[in-house]
Amino acid sequence: MNTSTDEKFVIIGASAAGITAADEIRKLDQNAAITMISKEEVKGYYRPRLSEMLSNDKISAEQITFKNDQWYADRKINLLLNQTVRGIDPVTKQVSLEDGTDIPYTKLIIASGAEVFVPPFSGRDKEGVFTLRHLKDMQNIKEYAKGKKNAVVIGGGLLGLEAANGLKGLGLNVSVLEHNKRILPRQLDPEASSLLEEKVDKYGIKFLKNASTKEIVGTDKLEGILLESGETIAADLLIISTGVNPNTAFAKGTDLEIKRAIVVNEKMETSLADIYAAGDCAEFNGINYALWIEAVEQGKTAGINAAGGEYLFETFTPFTSLQAFDTKVFSIGDVGSKPEREYDTYKNYDDGNFRELYFADDKLCGAILIGDTSKQSMISKAFKTGISKNDMLEKFES
Repeated sequence: MNTSTDEKFVIIGASAAGITAADEIRKLDQNAAITMISKEEVKGYYRPRLSEMLSNDKISAEQITFKNDQWYADRKINLLLNQTVRGIDPVTKQVSLEDGTDIPYTKLIIASGAEVFVPPFSGRDKEGVFTLRHLKDMQNIKEYAKGKKNAVVIGGGLLGLEAANGLKGLGLNVSVLEHNKRILPRQLDPEASSLLEEKVDKYGIKFLKNASTKEIVGTDKLEGILLESGETIAADLLIISTGVNPNTAFAKGTDLEIKRAIVVNEKMETSLADIYAAGDCAEFNGINYALWIEAVEQGKTAGINAAGGEYLFETFTPFTSLQAFDTKVFSIGDVGSKPEREYDTYKNYDDGNFRELYFADDKLCGAILIGDTSKQSMISKAFKTGISKNDMLEKFES
C-alpha cells in the first residue's frame, strides 16, 4: 500500500513509539502532513542508556540520538521541540500547546510516554533530589555529583539498580533503599535474588531491604534519608526511582477512556475515533510493561493503522535484561511466582554463572540467567513456540 493523501497526522511524543509511528505513516502515505510534538529540547534518544552515561564520558548525546535532522527532512516531518501539550479537543480535532498554538489534525497518535512517580515524601523538593528520566536529568545529576560523597537511590527495581551502578561509577558511596524483602522479586526467585544481592554487595553498593522512606531530611540541601525504622542514611545526592506514571494529564478533560493509562485495542485505537495511543502512555488488555520493545511495536501498530493499513499488536512475554555490577542478568516469564501452580525446574550454577529454567504443564514458562546470558535469545524464541521440557533441555544443554 502506498498512497498520497491530505491527512494531517499529529503525534504527541518523539521517542520510541512516536518516531516509529511517524516512520510507518510516511512509508504508507507520501504526501500527508506529519507533525511531532516533544516537550524535550532535543531530538528523540535511546533512554535506556542514560544510567550508563552517568559514568561513561565516551557516550555522547549524539550517539544515543535516534535520527538526525536529515532523517526528519527526508520524511518531511515537522518536529516541534520544547513544546508542552496543554490539551486536546476531539470534537474540533485540535491539539493545544502551552504557548497558545492550536494544531489541527485528522489523525492523532498519543505517544507521550511517562514520568517518574515521586511519592509524597516530605522534603522531596530539596536541592540534591533528582529523578532520572530525561537526558537533562542525567546531565544535571552528573554535574551535581562533582565533589559529593554519599548517594542514595530510592527504589531497587531495574531502573534504580542501573542508576546505582552509574553513581558508583562516579566514585560515590551508594546505597539502594528497597521496600521489598529481596531484590527484583518480580523478576527473580529467592535463590537468584540472593545471588544478585551478593554481586551488588561485592561491587561495593549497599542494598537495604525492607527499607521504607519516611522523610528526606536537611535544611535547604539534602542531608539524608530518614527511614520508617528510625534509621537515617547519610546522603548528599538522591535519585528517586519508584516507578512511572503515564503522561495523560492533557487528555483528562476529554471522553478518552483512561484507566491507569489510555485504553487501546489491538490496533492501538482508543475509545475516540481517529485517536490512537502507543507506548508507556497506553494500556492493552489492562497491561503496560513500559518496555522499549513494546513501545516500538505499539508505535508501529498505531502508525500503520492510522495511515489506513492493517496491523495488529500481539502481546508478548515480558523480559528483564540488566548489565551492571560486573555481571549480566536476564529473566523472562513466570519464575515461580504463582503459589497455586506446580513447577518443574532445571538449575545449573557453575563458574559463577546461574542458569534456571521453569516449566509448568511440560512447557517452558520462565527462565533466569545470571552471569553468562548468551542463551537469552534462544530462550526468548523458545517462548514463542511453546517448547516442551525435554526439547528445551536438549537445546539448552547443546
